[in-house]
Amino acid sequence: MPRARGFVVAVVVAAILGTAGTAAAYHTRFVADNCNYAAPTPTSYITRDGSAAVALRARYEGYQWAGGCWNDNDRDDSPNDPHEDPATGGEGGDCSGFTFKVWRESLDQSDAGFEQWGLLRNVHGPYTAAAFKAGAGAPNVTVSKGALTKMDALASDAHIGLIYAVNPDGTDQIIEAKGEDYGTGIWTRTYRGSSSYSGVRRTGWSS
Repeated sequence: MPRARGFVVAVVVAAILGTAGTAAAYHTRFVADNCNYAAPTPTSYITRDGSAAVALRARYEGYQWAGGCWNDNDRDDSPNDPHEDPATGGEGGDCSGFTFKVWRESLDQSDAGFEQWGLLRNVHGPYTAAAFKAGAGAPNVTVSKGALTKMDALASDAHIGLIYAVNPDGTDQIIEAKGEDYGTGIWTRTYRGSSSYSGVRRTGWSS
């Protein structure tokens, strides 16, 4: 009996330690340790190339469901977070949060002006991918897919990606926050040819 009880105790202790380790990994501290809530800077002159440069600073960074805070050290500082959990506190934006910051939009959906958000400013914005697809908000309009160009977007009800470059074969190089398993990067995509995706444009570019 003592030997059996000892075995049970060992199993329980191992389970507790394993659960503690999982819990520690489950909620990372990237947002808590690195991010801020500073006010954005209103900006009057915004180019598509300038926003492409903003997008590139997120390339190779992480992905966080409902997130909006990242640095630019070319790696995911909170890899392998659970999928689709906004409470994990990891690095990165999700697809719509990434688009919101790259397009420099306002939290006020009636405001079509440009707001420069810092990389480490934790902000997602009011739009989902489906809202962007519908052209919701003063800055956003739907456009035909044939008219899309650099820094326009292709959006479905569940995802949105920004056009970094148009390929000669009709595909696009899309810069996007793709998912926890992928992070943020540039990939060749066929979204333009999919009936699930529509064209979206942020208005007001200086050039």
